[in-house]
Amino acid sequence: MNTIERELIKEQKELKKIIETVKARLKKAPRGCLFLREKRGYLECYIRDDSKDCPAKGNYVRKKEMPLARRIAQRDYDENVLRRAERRLKAIEAFLEKYAANDVKSVYEHIHPLRKRLLDHAYLTDEEYALLWQSETYSGKSFSREDAEIVTERGERVRSKSEKIIADKLYSLGIPYRYECPLRLDDELVVYPDFTILKKCTREVVYLEHFGRMDDPEYAEKTWRKLDTYSRNEIYPGSRLFFTYETAKKPLNTMTLDGFLRQLFLKNGN
Repeated sequence: MNTIERELIKEQKELKKIIETVKARLKKAPRGCLFLREKRGYLECYIRDDSKDCPAKGNYVRKKEMPLARRIAQRDYDENVLRRAERRLKAIEAFLEKYAANDVKSVYEHIHPLRKRLLDHAYLTDEEYALLWQSETYSGKSFSREDAEIVTERGERVRSKSEKIIADKLYSLGIPYRYECPLRLDDELVVYPDFTILKKCTREVVYLEHFGRMDDPEYAEKTWRKLDTYSRNEIYPGSRLFFTYETAKKPLNTMTLDGFLRQLFLKNGN
């Protein structure tokens, strides 16, 4: 779902709420026709009913009867709002129906799998694009004999328990990622971000680094140099680069991690 659809669906819900509220108020609205004029700087109100004895411009509204005049004015306003809201809601619903029926990406879904192999990937659905992106092979960093055997739910080896927590959370949320996928920077330097992540709704690739020993001065210094390398290559924190961190006394917070990943990589945080 793109921005246009999200905004129209949001307005659709708001209009339905307005229509419901206005209809409920109109059920209790008084009858009568309101006539207004200004005389010597003061507002004069007249209410005309259906009786034959009512003057042409209506009966003069005294001060104690002003609440009735206000209710009639509110009724006239509500009727106009209702007509406009219903017309706009109908227009939005008609547009959304035609918009969905003419979705270019959906054409690909109905093509035979053998024929799909011959086509360009530009019109893949977000899910299909994510599966294709996820299936691409790459060579990550190698492990030494001293590295612990830590395996994720997806069956891949990682370097720390915290990285396993992050990988498993990405996997459970259905967020496509690659672990330690090589990234070649402009100065021919190759780095291996902990997680290369695909934002399905925009098809943008971003990077997530976990800094696990920030209470170690030597490790912290290395971290700052790594962040500086990213920045020099226009991969800025908060834009295309995100990170989590911990210390010996402050381990990775799994609840915070869950909210962080949902907010960044899932539609509407859900």
